Amino acid sequence: MNTKTIIKNAKSEFIYKIITSIFIRGLLLIIPIFWTNAINHLTEGTYNKAYFLVIIALILSLLHYFWEYLNQKTWYMFYNKIYTGYITLIGEGNKESIKKLSLGEFNNISNEDIDIICTFLGNLVTRIIQVLEFVVIYFYFLSIDIYIFLITIIVSIVLVAIFLMTGGQVQKLNQDRKSSLDKKIIVVNDMYNSIKENKNDYEPLKKRFYSKSNEYIKNNAEFNIVAQLIIYVVLSIIEISRYFLILYAIYLVHIGKMEIGTILLIYTYYSQILSNFEVMGTINVSYRSFLVSVSRLNRIEMQKTIKESIKSF
Repeated sequence: MNTKTIIKNAKSEFIYKIITSIFIRGLLLIIPIFWTNAINHLTEGTYNKAYFLVIIALILSLLHYFWEYLNQKTWYMFYNKIYTGYITLIGEGNKESIKKLSLGEFNNISNEDIDIICTFLGNLVTRIIQVLEFVVIYFYFLSIDIYIFLITIIVSIVLVAIFLMTGGQVQKLNQDRKSSLDKKIIVVNDMYNSIKENKNDYEPLKKRFYSKSNEYIKNNAEFNIVAQLIIYVVLSIIEISRYFLILYAIYLVHIGKMEIGTILLIYTYYSQILSNFEVMGTINVSYRSFLVSVSRLNRIEMQKTIKESIKSF
């Protein structure tokens, strides 16, 4: 509920982010079409048309960078607005609920968890539009060859299933990572206080610090290695299917059922699929981190409504 209210408060920035995201992703789908047609005209000997299409592709590429800049600018506008909203959850939090947290947890929630939540929401708009690109690419494949379409659909379904089946494991590993970081921060603060106040408990605290640091290193590595392994397995399957379809497309050109430029477009669109599945893998990991951070932030109860808190910021 708090997240919905915070996003509503950043409605204008959210809309700007949607507009810029649509333009940059749309241009990435359109530009390869001009390259494909330029190659087809080149093979047919109509060089003037090929030159013209290359120039158009260049202009669109420059426009793409312009919209990339605007998209980055709107990302920070949206991020800053929702970050402000989440900061109010800390500043206006119920003191009794905050007392129930350890210093390490409160420190992490105030800094790392809020950043994780805001980064996830800031990236989510573009990520969703990237996933919607699949629909455009699938329909294009359907228009050129039913087998290319079916193989792409089947591979995509299998890969989505892999992400869904491994999501719970990734979330559990992230929870362990966050918990071990909380414990490490507690010991760091205890060590600092021991040094500052000249206490005699520094040596045992130092041993605890090494122990908790090793625990965090282990959990952090396990989380990232497993998350990346899942992504690389998915990307490897996409690469195999891409080159298999390129070989099939070459056969279609050989028998006169496909133009050479279409092979370039298939390769380019599969690069988009590759990129988008990498994004989906990142979303999978980020979403699990987002859920963990939101659950931790929700442990801080509000003294008044989030809407009232934002107005008082």
